Formats: sequence, C-alpha cells, structure tokens
Amino acid sequence: MSRWRDLGSRGRPFFLISNDDGVHAPGVRALADAVEPLGDAVIVAPHVERSGAGQALSLTLPLRVERLAANVYAVDGTPADCIMLALNKLLDRRPDWVLSGINRGTNLGQDTLYSGTVAAAMEGCLHGIPAMAISLSARGSFAYADYADAKRIVQLLFEHEALLSGAGSGVLNVNIPSTPLAVMRGFAVAALGRRIYDSLITENVDPRGRSYYWIGGGSSGFEDRPGSDCNLLADGFITLSVLQPDHLHAAANATLAGAPGQRLNQALASLKGGTTP
Repeated sequence: MSRWRDLGSRGRPFFLISNDDGVHAPGVRALADAVEPLGDAVIVAPHVERSGAGQALSLTLPLRVERLAANVYAVDGTPADCIMLALNKLLDRRPDWVLSGINRGTNLGQDTLYSGTVAAAMEGCLHGIPAMAISLSARGSFAYADYADAKRIVQLLFEHEALLSGAGSGVLNVNIPSTPLAVMRGFAVAALGRRIYDSLITENVDPRGRSYYWIGGGSSGFEDRPGSDCNLLADGFITLSVLQPDHLHAAANATLAGAPGQRLNQALASLKGGTTP
C-alpha cells in the first residue's frame, strides 16, 4: 500500500491524533479542531470504540484501513495498532506530537493501565515522539459542543508548549473536569490515585439460558489520597501527570538483587547439584 499524502503542508507542526472512543466520536473531532489553527493534523483511529484495550496489538489478525475523509482514517484495530500503523506505514513524515482523545470520561489512577486513550499516546512515546492523552470528566453520550471548554484547554497548553518540556520522554496525561471553564481552579500536577469500582463484572443470562459476563461496572469513588489525580480533579483542578513506559519498580528490583537473589542462586545451584557461577 502506498503512503497517503493528503497530510497538509510541511512548514507547520504535524499532529497525529487517535483515541479509543472510535473515529466517529465527537471528542476526536474536537481535538483535531483544537490544534487545527496550530498545525496540520491527521486522525488515525479505531473504526469502533475500543475502550479498555490498553497497549494491545493485533498480532494474529490483519488490519484494514479505510479513508473516511481527507486526513481521517479508520483502522479495524486497537488504539496502539493505529499509532503503530500510522508511524510505520501510513504517514509520509514524522509527527511532532501524538495526541489521544478527547476521551469521554476520565483516565485516572489505575485507569491509565487499561486505557486505550493512554495507550495510543504511550505508543507514540515508545517511538520517541512527544505524546499527550486528554480526557474529559463525563458520563453518557457527549455531543461535539460539550467539548468546547476542553478544546480551549488543549489550545492553551499548546500556546505554552515550551512549558511542557518537563514531561521529557513521558506521556502527559491530562484530565479536565466537566465544570465550566470559568470555575475550573487551575492546573495541578498530580500523582496517580486509586479508583474504587462497584459492580466490576455484571452477570446476566442470554435468551438461550446461558450466562454471560460484562466487564466494566461504574465507579463508586476513589481512595482519599491528597495530591492524587482523583482528589484534585474532584476539587475542580485540571490534572497533569507524566507517565512513563518503564514499569520497573527500581527500589524493589534493587532489593531483589541483594540477599533474595543470592538465596535463589544458591537454591538453583543445589537443584542442579553444582555451584553458583
């Protein structure tokens, strides 16, 4: 397949945009419109909603791409698939930013591990490209107009792009409260909190009498952790958290490399009937 070339001029910043709500979601169009005055943008997003897909790649299925409009492409895969495919096959130049969102609903605490929105941005990060995931606190169906204030926040961030360099090689995870812009309390750099879910798995019976299970119950709240993204968003702040792909627990790794690691080697040597190398 030849690379598409309807990607705008080369003298402007270039944004690759994706999401996990699907290519037809109003939030992804709002994000593209937010950065349109700042540069060129191409949307490469899942053809249907893929919330909760995490960092999954479609390794056992072929991927198909449909051009829906100029600079808008639907992929029958995961958010991470979309970024992987765009960067390695579809685009004829390297993006300056990978942006994901604007998600319908927050991505806080442990949501960041499951979120397809965060995963799309993280895939850009893994390719060495500055990346941002943007989510809007909401439940139910949001129309395009409901993203107006979130669009303004995105534009403000990029009007002060130099201030974002502190995110380094990580993903900047942005959560925006659903309150009107006039009453938002400001930006707050946040640690990750911990959400509490109720009805995490719902069991029902189909018309043929067979049980089926639906993962993804509603959230009943969050642990009270001052300075966390959950607390700060509930207090009306726009939260900023820098995420990194390196999941290594450095302190625990160092502990394991000490006496526990030596004991394991001794046990292995005994099992082999030899000596520790």
